[in-house]
Amino acid sequence: MGLKKANALAGEVSPYLLQHAHNPVAWMPWGQEVWKKARDGNRPVFLSIGYSTCHWCHVMERESFEDEKTAEILNREFIPVKVDREERPDIDRIYMTAVQALTGQGGWPLSVWLTPEGKPFYGGTYFPPSGAHGRPGFADVLRQIAVAWKERKGEVEGWAEELAGRLRVLGGGAGTGGEIRDVGKILDAATTELAAEYDRKHGGFGGAPKFPRPSQPLFLLRRSFFERSERLLEIVRHTGRAMAAGGIYDQVGDGFHRYAVDAGWTVPHFEKMLYDNGPLMGLYAELGAATGEAWPGKVVEGIDRYLQRDLLLEGGGLASAEDADSEGVEGKFYVWKLAEAKALATDAEWEVARKIWEISEEGNFLDPHHPERGWNVLARKRIPSAEEERVLDSLRAKLEAKRAKRIRPGKDDKVLCSWNAMAISGYARAARWGGGPAYLEKAERVLAFMEKEMTRPDGSLIHRWRLGKKDEVQLLEDYAALVQALVDLHQASLKLEPLRRAGELAGKMLECFEDREEGGLWATADRSLLFRMKDDYDGAEPSGNAAAALALAELGRLTDEPRWREASRRILEWLGERMRRLPQAVPHALLALQRSWEPPARLVLAGTWPGREMEALRRAAGAVYRPDVLITRAEKGHPSGWVGSLAVPDGRATAFFCEGSVCRLPVASPEELMRELRRADAERS
Repeated sequence: MGLKKANALAGEVSPYLLQHAHNPVAWMPWGQEVWKKARDGNRPVFLSIGYSTCHWCHVMERESFEDEKTAEILNREFIPVKVDREERPDIDRIYMTAVQALTGQGGWPLSVWLTPEGKPFYGGTYFPPSGAHGRPGFADVLRQIAVAWKERKGEVEGWAEELAGRLRVLGGGAGTGGEIRDVGKILDAATTELAAEYDRKHGGFGGAPKFPRPSQPLFLLRRSFFERSERLLEIVRHTGRAMAAGGIYDQVGDGFHRYAVDAGWTVPHFEKMLYDNGPLMGLYAELGAATGEAWPGKVVEGIDRYLQRDLLLEGGGLASAEDADSEGVEGKFYVWKLAEAKALATDAEWEVARKIWEISEEGNFLDPHHPERGWNVLARKRIPSAEEERVLDSLRAKLEAKRAKRIRPGKDDKVLCSWNAMAISGYARAARWGGGPAYLEKAERVLAFMEKEMTRPDGSLIHRWRLGKKDEVQLLEDYAALVQALVDLHQASLKLEPLRRAGELAGKMLECFEDREEGGLWATADRSLLFRMKDDYDGAEPSGNAAAALALAELGRLTDEPRWREASRRILEWLGERMRRLPQAVPHALLALQRSWEPPARLVLAGTWPGREMEALRRAAGAVYRPDVLITRAEKGHPSGWVGSLAVPDGRATAFFCEGSVCRLPVASPEELMRELRRADAERS
């Protein structure tokens, strides 16, 4: 059999687009040529959006896009277009909103039919090849839409125009503006509502499927500090333990999968995403500081092992994701049959494994497309003792060696700015909350890659890098995430350069994306789209607006620069109605609101740097859970002249605990600093 003919995707960079480069469908990449061809041929556009590690995207490709007869209909009646939603989240957001408005649900693969002007008129997600269980077959949908376009084109265009008008309104977001006067009430009500979603039996929030959504437990964790609430702390502790014990966490090779299909966290959807693991590292690091327990630090270590072993690329960037499938089968790389696992274990190891892991002859996972019985996802039934953990570690090493011989899932090796910035934040927070220099060094290596490969000469950011190829898109999420990463890195490293760079990027972000008339920040700088949108929903990734609001609030406190605090306040005012009416949708925005409302506590360290005494003070600060305290270093040239004025002339390591510009008496030893932080906590109202 000869090589399949390539289509127009063959010259693209995205692994997802390249996966479809030899389909019989005449795919085109997104661009002006698409609309010209659609207008010239009077054909609607079929837009398919997905990503390289998307299981159902693979299914629809095998069933429909590799089918010659289906491809014939698509090529004759439509202009077929493929978009990688990770490369172009701004495009995805428009058409995902359209499908959600049309059907009440969304997901990937996203399938949308557009007029030659880019206006959507019909859509859905996955379509099976033939109709079943109330779902229309894909080929039938194509034929029906083709007929409607030919026979009732004016009517279809009318639908599209009406929907486009609704989407323009939705694209502006839910913001109404106006000063937020009732911050305390908003935070109290939000805490109550978010905590009410807690699953007392399994941990986490809501029912199946269960997604790790780091902003929600992080908000409750910080509220547990402000409210001195053991109940809130226990909600987050239980959730963290349940996730780490479940199959959503890779019990053999570490790292978190995308989500669990069941309420008990046992069976995951197996893809692994950088945007989950980076923020979860930060959450577990902070949870360890809050509880004083060692186990969250073990989860941080595991995520680090996963990132360094499986996602780290030459040069220092981190790859985006790993697939759920291998050899065309979901989860095949990760699951075990009882006999296979037992054969690797000693009697003592198997005795412990049988007690701790969910593993049986019948199995607990079945891929519906390849229904082979007996596959087990390893998940812990209970917390092992220290001795049981030691025995399990011995067996885990054997299982990992065995698994390494299997065919691995595919890896999407493109480097995304926002996701790598989230990993920098995760590493920096791990370093701050007790993890030390090893995590800091890894954060700095990722940042060095981004400075070299993903920054233009004018200081603006590149969204996607792969094999030396860079894109031109400008996205809010990149700027917001990297400003936050630099703020976090400054607090962990005490270096001033990240803080200065954060200020430069914050200025560019506001100049490029802020809507000073209606409020909020646009998600993209691309004005050639049907319209631009402002995102205001915090999912697995925070919205660009919420991420910007938190980063600017922290940057403003560290630098005493009113410009950043005022910009954060404007974004929060735009998000205010959302926080009041639907706090479950905006936990990251609530983190920003909490930061802007709490007393402006800072820990200013002064003295010879780098030096052991200064590092000892920094580590002491991480040993006391004070999430309200931001850390900086006094040095001439600090963006805050007031902070710079606290530099000590003799170079002796000194710590100043300050609220605003009022500081307590300086302390010089780690023990004194820890006592001072606890004393100040005890005195707050």
